Amino acid sequence: MRVMRYRMMAVFVSWVLAGQGAFCAAAPNPKAVLETNLGDIVVELYPQKAPITVDNFLYYINSGFYDGLLFHRVIYTFMIQGGGYYLDGQYIYQAAPTAGPILNESGNGLKNLRGTLAMARTNEPHSATSQFFINHADNPHLDRQNASDGWGYCVFGKVVEGMDVVDAIAQVPTCYVSASLSNFPCNPPVWMNKVYVRPCEWSYDSDFNSDAAIDFADFAKVASHWLDDMCDSADGFCGGIDLNYSGGVDIADLELFLAHWNRKAGYEPQASDLVPGGQINLEDVMCFASHWLDAGCSAVNTFCGGADINRSGRVDNADAALLCGNWLDSY
Repeated sequence: MRVMRYRMMAVFVSWVLAGQGAFCAAAPNPKAVLETNLGDIVVELYPQKAPITVDNFLYYINSGFYDGLLFHRVIYTFMIQGGGYYLDGQYIYQAAPTAGPILNESGNGLKNLRGTLAMARTNEPHSATSQFFINHADNPHLDRQNASDGWGYCVFGKVVEGMDVVDAIAQVPTCYVSASLSNFPCNPPVWMNKVYVRPCEWSYDSDFNSDAAIDFADFAKVASHWLDDMCDSADGFCGGIDLNYSGGVDIADLELFLAHWNRKAGYEPQASDLVPGGQINLEDVMCFASHWLDAGCSAVNTFCGGADINRSGRVDNADAALLCGNWLDSY
């Protein structure tokens, strides 16, 4: 057994070296940035409360589906809704969802309070696909226990930055375009330039040189990019130093980095404890190996047995690196 363990670990080390730096995935509560033409909105997602819904939302984010889509329905003191239409010149077109409808997880205990993120749907309770809304006010009538259909609307996240932007969008004058777009913000129209998952801001995100420790070598790399601006995905966010994706390397990134000073880099241990037992050991490795290169992971199949640690939709080198970063840790 010990020989087998060493051999497996040797293989895994090679996977780590191949996949290192390829990940900074969503933390247990990932955050997504909605870049709109009126400003940025940051939402925290709750996969523990709404795993199917969060997985669906991340799928649409990671596929680039939301980029360029409108907030097509705005009702002041009610909500702002997006994720279903785009503007091409002076015409509005519906964006066809690329995945099927999902189960309504409205019974998760989360309420439709001001600033919460929820799924839009038709009159059929389990019909949500890509459209979502942000509650502009407390809307208890949308909660499952108060809903006339017995289901209501599933809350799966909350705005943690940019509620002022939500307020600004909610106050945009609306006009009638069609029966389905009767509350369309038209002066100006409001759209999402880009939607992406925010860097996890956990310890391994600060391990710039991928040596499994946040130390002076990483600090030197921060210093080499100090006050860099115009960071974007094309240039690796200024070498990965733009930790908060603000478009520049500044004091905010330094604060995020220093929060992990002298810490071991790696995903939180419990995420790697695939066979729950409080220890990351050979049982977890075997569980991971049984899903090696699985794709299409979702909440329906428990993220490929939990082995899709970074929720990318695939069990690959990045997940191997996260697992190995916590090898033999207990939590």
